Amino acid sequence: ITPCRMSVDVYCYAAQRDDGSPVRAAIRRGCDKFVELEGKSHQLMAERIRKDNVNILIDLTGYTMNMQTEVFAIGPSPIQVSFHGFPGTMGAGYIDYLTSDPFTTPPDYAGYYTERLVLLPNTYLTNDHRQSRREVYLNGDDPVHGPKPTRRELGFEENDVILACFNQLYKIEPEVFDVWMRILRRVPSTKLWFLEFTKQGIANLKKSAKKRGVDPSRIISHEQFPREREFRVKGLADFFLDTPLFNAHTTAGDVLWSGVPILTLPGESFVQRVAAGMVKSAGMQWMIARDLLDYEQLAVALVKNKARARGIKMRLEEERDVVPLFDTQLLTEEFERGLLMTWDIHEAVGAAYHIVVNRLSACYNIFPQQRTASL
Repeated sequence: ITPCRMSVDVYCYAAQRDDGSPVRAAIRRGCDKFVELEGKSHQLMAERIRKDNVNILIDLTGYTMNMQTEVFAIGPSPIQVSFHGFPGTMGAGYIDYLTSDPFTTPPDYAGYYTERLVLLPNTYLTNDHRQSRREVYLNGDDPVHGPKPTRRELGFEENDVILACFNQLYKIEPEVFDVWMRILRRVPSTKLWFLEFTKQGIANLKKSAKKRGVDPSRIISHEQFPREREFRVKGLADFFLDTPLFNAHTTAGDVLWSGVPILTLPGESFVQRVAAGMVKSAGMQWMIARDLLDYEQLAVALVKNKARARGIKMRLEEERDVVPLFDTQLLTEEFERGLLMTWDIHEAVGAAYHIVVNRLSACYNIFPQQRTASL
């Protein structure tokens, strides 16, 4: 329990029926009040939230599955915050704040967001892998997580350089696929590894590889792995090639915790900058490319130098337990401080300001000519 947590009451409103999962049970235990609202109308949900006098209401879904946007449109709370669920601006006047970090949403881009920004110092995208996914440290067979995975069982040779992309296939655009094929042509020992979200999608990728002069057998795919084996299996990859059009988000955290370095190329929009922010928070900023040419050259240099590649992978494996990206407690404290600042500002001036949460609690303005506060 953090100091901030001791000074507030946390209410959770569940709009979906109980799935009996351990995650839902843990959320219920962690709240001061857990309210079941499944089957209620948006108006009744909003009335219940207003009755509970909730000061800050947090939207964890945005424009995604099972969204409850209508509740926020009614405006049951004086401060309404978008966090984690939707990667970008809601474009809606009823959302006051968007929680992000300075890399994912640079201060210069603030004008493209309808919300005021709460910028956390490391990364906004949280996970609890350090607490819940310790199987990455297993070296052998395990009764829960199964036998130790091997390259051969997945269709790779021991000397193959495995370049993985576990993103949804629709995130792959022709320009980056061209780069990947050039990498494979320049380094014959490389193979490209995908998840088989659709069989037709993989067939299309193999057909496209052949057109670009790459043997389709160098495209390896598997169906999604069981949760208990997933991280250890993915950890067999040497590098993860990110998709610039739409980055890995949750997948990036999974891959990095599995011990696989990510090569990424940030763009301008929110969805194109998340992976780079996470890579930076993992202490691997040299894996962030400047452009597609740099992306290709960096990938080739890495896979040609196996000693260097292994050294980068070992460094990530050794440091993942201490880097900010996986420090859930640290992110929680930073997020809480940002939320409390939104309320302090609301009480003081009744308006929303951009907020920069930093480690030193220094106040500075990185948003010229805009309302800004730092904590």
